[in-house]
Amino acid sequence: MINFITLAITQEQIDSIIEFHISSEVFYSLIVMICLIIFSIIIGLLFKKAMKDPLKTPKGLIFVMYTFVNSLENFVVSIMGEKGRKLTGYFLGLTMYLFLSFAFGLTGLSSPFTYIVMPLSISLVTFLLIHITAARENKWGYFKRYIDPIPILLPINLLTMWAPLLSLTLRLFGNALSGYCIMSLVYAALEALSSDIFRPIFGLVGVSGIQGSDIILAPFITPILHVYFDLFSSFIQTLVFSMLTMIFIAQEQNEDEEDNILENVQLEVSN
Repeated sequence: MINFITLAITQEQIDSIIEFHISSEVFYSLIVMICLIIFSIIIGLLFKKAMKDPLKTPKGLIFVMYTFVNSLENFVVSIMGEKGRKLTGYFLGLTMYLFLSFAFGLTGLSSPFTYIVMPLSISLVTFLLIHITAARENKWGYFKRYIDPIPILLPINLLTMWAPLLSLTLRLFGNALSGYCIMSLVYAALEALSSDIFRPIFGLVGVSGIQGSDIILAPFITPILHVYFDLFSSFIQTLVFSMLTMIFIAQEQNEDEEDNILENVQLEVSN
């Protein structure tokens, strides 16, 4: 006869040996990226099929993606100028990843951004793009900013250099974590309330051991909160992070272009 206890211990030991010690949020992020890759492949195949007849009006998903990409490109150019057009592909991937990562809470699991390493990595890309653009535009004059207006301010200027990285990281992390904590508290409260209300009722009618009574109230209340924390908040955070990234990068361009950028940003905000 098989000793199931021994078998369970053995299997547990095997699992501990082959276990990959990664955070669950990193795993969720991989799921989001895999979904984006699959979606991109499908869109690519559909576009390839549609290009066989370029005079035909695009419909369905092709039309939606064409409109989205065209609108995003115009938005990037309106803020960053013509130099920013080449970054449209980056912002396309960024916006889709940000939105899906925040909306991942709809699955009942935590967003990848509740693990601070994930928003830090995204913000670090923006940080690098800012300083790469500054170095490319200003050449050796890039280093002059750290000793302006007087060289003694070098330590302070070096500290303020990290402000965008810290601000963007905490913005994503704070919004994702607060939404997840609030939803967890709501689910816990509704579970306790459902148990207090419905378990005695089931007991009166002679039904015992009903575990489903703990989740009766949740489907009537939580969907509204999910719409706000996982959809509306996803859209807002994606828009804000992407727009701040565009502005930070665009500010490193030449002064004449920077004046046009600020005018375009003010026009976009007023609209």
